[in-house]
Amino acid sequence: MKTQAICAIATPPGSSALGIIRISGNDLKNLTKQIFSKDLLNRKAILVSILDDKTLLDNCISIFYETPSSYTGEDMIEIICHGNQVIMNSILSLLNKIGVRLAKPGEFTERALFNDKVDLIQAEAISDLISASDSHAVKAAHNSLSGKFADEIKMICDKILATRAEVESVINFPEDDDVPELSITNIKKSLSKILADIEGLIKKSKKGLALNNRPTYAVVGKPNSGKSSLINSLLREDASIVTSKTGTTRDSICYQLNIDDSIINIIDTAGIHETNDEVEKEGIARSALSIAKSDRVLYLVDDDQGLTEEDKNLIEKYDIKDYFLVFNKIDITKKEPKITTTKPQEIYVSVKTGQGMHLVEQTIKTAFESDNSSENIYLARGRHIECLQDGQKHLIDSDKAANEKSLDFLAEELRLSHLAISSILGQNPTEELLTEIFTSFCIGK
Repeated sequence: MKTQAICAIATPPGSSALGIIRISGNDLKNLTKQIFSKDLLNRKAILVSILDDKTLLDNCISIFYETPSSYTGEDMIEIICHGNQVIMNSILSLLNKIGVRLAKPGEFTERALFNDKVDLIQAEAISDLISASDSHAVKAAHNSLSGKFADEIKMICDKILATRAEVESVINFPEDDDVPELSITNIKKSLSKILADIEGLIKKSKKGLALNNRPTYAVVGKPNSGKSSLINSLLREDASIVTSKTGTTRDSICYQLNIDDSIINIIDTAGIHETNDEVEKEGIARSALSIAKSDRVLYLVDDDQGLTEEDKNLIEKYDIKDYFLVFNKIDITKKEPKITTTKPQEIYVSVKTGQGMHLVEQTIKTAFESDNSSENIYLARGRHIECLQDGQKHLIDSDKAANEKSLDFLAEELRLSHLAISSILGQNPTEELLTEIFTSFCIGK
């Protein structure tokens, strides 16, 4: 299929030593001859001058990848030039002038999909790998990109097709009354194995989905318990306003916290308590929303007062379940920093002096690693789980049909199950699905 050549800057915005421009299309060597000072050779780095008529735009390294052995399956050129935005934009303008249009988000990977260089799972994994926020997510994205996830999907689909073929043979070629009974026993055994495979894959996919979303911690507590100070201490900067006045924080503010190359979202919330102040009420309502959306809560307690009945009532009222109790101000109570083994865990710190703050980081890191302990997680998406669960539902209905010896219904449910699960790989994708997936990519990918 003839498509217009596309181009895009593949490096992030801003000035840098180097910048990369990608081009993909048909017959690129002839197309770019008019602007390159030298002919390009397949998979060879060539130093060329890029000329707009006689005006030198830049001296660049250019690499040509001949179809079909390229990322997109088309001819591709990567131009490595100086990372000045003015230079890169002038090269893009020149490429536009000779008939190469600007690429849409994800269009390079979309062409790779249509040219059978990647399947839809791998295409999504490329985007996830670029945006992965920690080493666990990177490993999971590589698992998907290497084809492990797709292999498991294909294996399940093959088993469904084999079972479906057996059902069809019973429908079309019944030999005697004993054959259907024997076949249905075999079919039920096959269905049981496939359902077990799907259940295991759904569990791994759910872990992968959690990896695809940064964990969020909400810092919660009564006013003046030290929430904003805790945030500032973890971030090592004065991000949140801290004063001695009660109720300084009136809104929920989300920050990104990097702990040993693992990035989490941490939310500073308004102090929760009973109040008639309308502004404070709105802030507390937003705190409640942050609590509901967070994966875990750091509930701050003033150690000088201890865990009061009011604290216990607030924890119950706002349905705070997965949380750590952080007892602050041990510089006043003269306690040593420590972590208990109780449930919920208690962490004793002084935000003011920094005592025990490493224990908060350690607790977050340990919880994060525990959540992502499996080496065989795939960086799944919500649609993958929906498709698997849809296929699982049809298989359960297939099993019911087998019990009732309703072979036509059984065959149809197997067909629907295969259709649902195979759609994860992008078989017969809708235009809406492709648009949703590829518009989330960066322009040069």
